[in-house]
Amino acid sequence: MRLSEIGAGPRVRQMLVVALATSCLGAPAAAGPVSDADLVAHWDFQEGAGTSVKDVSGNGAEGAIVTPPQSEARWGCGGVAQALSIAGGAHILVQPSNSLNALKRRITIAVAIEPRTLWPLSLPQRIWGKAKALLGIGSARKGDRGFIAVVQRQWREAKHPDLFYLGYGWEKDTLNYKWHVGLVGAEPGLYRLPEGEKAPPLGKWVHLAGVYDGESGAMALYVDGKPIGSETIVGEMRIDPESLNRPLIIGGELNSASIDDVENAFDGCIADARIYARALSADEIQELAAEAGTRLAR
Repeated sequence: MRLSEIGAGPRVRQMLVVALATSCLGAPAAAGPVSDADLVAHWDFQEGAGTSVKDVSGNGAEGAIVTPPQSEARWGCGGVAQALSIAGGAHILVQPSNSLNALKRRITIAVAIEPRTLWPLSLPQRIWGKAKALLGIGSARKGDRGFIAVVQRQWREAKHPDLFYLGYGWEKDTLNYKWHVGLVGAEPGLYRLPEGEKAPPLGKWVHLAGVYDGESGAMALYVDGKPIGSETIVGEMRIDPESLNRPLIIGGELNSASIDDVENAFDGCIADARIYARALSADEIQELAAEAGTRLAR
């Protein structure tokens, strides 16, 4: 069951969302709201109009809504007012800030999304990808349009890799949720789907979160409050003087020197995006997912 499939009154939906998150993790729900300690940025999409998205954390990471030609951004998604619908390459550009530039040892990114479309690989692409793998000339996903970024920050002006990336990516001929953190000398990335799922769903709200703690090395990816993948690699995020001026993108990613050249755009609705300079616990991620489910239930 997804957050948007709960068809009951608001109070009943709230109780069901909390119960769902609890059953997914097999542990008690976190008590009370998640602490704002080390909250770097929080875009709650409460504006309802205009061309900017306010950072309510107070750290000044304001987002500008960018609409290239033939793209669209509009406020509200169905019955949800506190959300932004983007299509055709529209995205949110957040200029660098001291708080974003201080992200080195620990990070959590959490966001609610409702994808309208996701790039599938066509049959010829899948055949060509398998042939490349068999011939040893590349993996099945390299060179294919199989990445959809939700929150990304570029490392330097390089095409790849990133400082961090949360969204979707291809692995083993399957579109997965993806969480990647660029470390000094390492490139850990998680490509996962919840157990029993063959592909990420369309037209349903999903709470997506990525966590990394460089001290312990714990890296985890969550969907709807449930951990779906983890890895352990101790390290430090590789932000350096050449990366300090690179903006953060919500709804796409930068892969060139130009900040106008945004690729792999997300098509759908985005709400309640947050970044922390600490690794949230499993209980805290569960609580954020429950809060998002309550807010987005319709």
